[in-house]
Amino acid sequence: MSMGDRFLSLRRLALALIMSVAGPSAALAHEGRRHALWIPWDWDPGVVLGLALSAWLYIRGVRSLWQASAAGHGIQRWEAISFGAGWLALCVALVSPLQALGSVLFSAHMTQHEILMLVAAPLLVLGRPVIPFIWGLPFSWRRRLGRVMRPECVQRGWHALTNPLLAWSLHAVALWIWHVPGLFQAALESTRVHALEHLSFLGSALLFWWALIQGRQGSLGYGAAVLWVFATSVHSSILGALLTFAPSSWYPGYTETTALWGLTPLEDQQLGGLIMWVPAGMIYVLAGLVLCAGWLLQSEYRALHREGQALPERQSREIEARRDTPRGEGAVKRMLLWGLVVTVAGLSACNRNVTREAAELTGGDPVRGEIAIRHYGCPSCHTIPGVPGAYGLVGPPLGGIATRVYIAGMLPNTPANMIRWIQRPQEVHAHTAMPDMGMTEAEARDIAGYLYTLQ
Repeated sequence: MSMGDRFLSLRRLALALIMSVAGPSAALAHEGRRHALWIPWDWDPGVVLGLALSAWLYIRGVRSLWQASAAGHGIQRWEAISFGAGWLALCVALVSPLQALGSVLFSAHMTQHEILMLVAAPLLVLGRPVIPFIWGLPFSWRRRLGRVMRPECVQRGWHALTNPLLAWSLHAVALWIWHVPGLFQAALESTRVHALEHLSFLGSALLFWWALIQGRQGSLGYGAAVLWVFATSVHSSILGALLTFAPSSWYPGYTETTALWGLTPLEDQQLGGLIMWVPAGMIYVLAGLVLCAGWLLQSEYRALHREGQALPERQSREIEARRDTPRGEGAVKRMLLWGLVVTVAGLSACNRNVTREAAELTGGDPVRGEIAIRHYGCPSCHTIPGVPGAYGLVGPPLGGIATRVYIAGMLPNTPANMIRWIQRPQEVHAHTAMPDMGMTEAEARDIAGYLYTLQ
């Protein structure tokens, strides 16, 4: 399967994931038979209780902080919004149908991991949860916790743990070790091992992003953070590339579960590798750019501070006002928050816009159209991107058909003509090798919808 085919398959899978969340079941076909795959939400008591407790503590703590001073003090509004977005991302990864899909599709499992590490973790860290969590506790508990955290050895231990080098190393080890086939297979077979896997990914990611965004980074500041983000992007992209270009499937646990989704185990693994490689890589690039901006702001802040110390009092006050205007670190964190939101929304829109536009043009469903294409045997005659095994040489290849001027060399490429050609080709051209398949207009619309995604 070519790189373009993989991206089209990824887009189709993304739409299927969206549809599975929107409705309780998705009707799929495999080798001419219909199956109903129920994809329930996973209401694991431990996960739900942890999510509920964290939300309750944060809300209670923010309310206590704002009642003690004023709204927006202690925890700013954008920080509370960031924590809420990160909490919702945790729900998507751990409670939504994505959790169940992860047991049958490696690509869905990989999507789950990336949401935990690259969406939920940085958003939660930007929300500065430690302060609200402490304020959310009863006063007597807060005093006891303060006594526990006060000793110098505890402070040193925390600073050592949030050292960027150690945080980066722990995160890298967690990422690579859990993709060793034996451990990954164990996570599929054991609920406890699976929970440990997710805790490792989320915990190491929280530590990593905390060290870069909230931790004490010393004189190197955001410059060092850019280096660690770049290093993480490199090694995670290498793992994604290895998964994408592997000649065989690494994970036997998915051997018998991917066919229902029209994928071979190897194609499913390749999609998972692409998810780690491309969308995840874009988020790392975005984070690196925002941290670079923070580096420049930080440099300007220090330069203005030194300049202000060397000037008379009046000019020094003017420079001090300029220095305080950008609010350096807060500006960087807000840029990181909104940049992450825009990137995730943009990636989702890229997967949805083409299929939505195709559906609106034709009145059909591109996902059902891909199923109908396989049902009517179109892959035996055509090469069709995104359809496994569609390498037929009888008819013309259909890649890019949505952007062609003519259909079959004679009909203007309009949705109505496309549907007519698919349903009754012999009526349009009596000498064509394409037979009338006896399909309904609805099926022809669905197939046209899929073909209009091939741009």
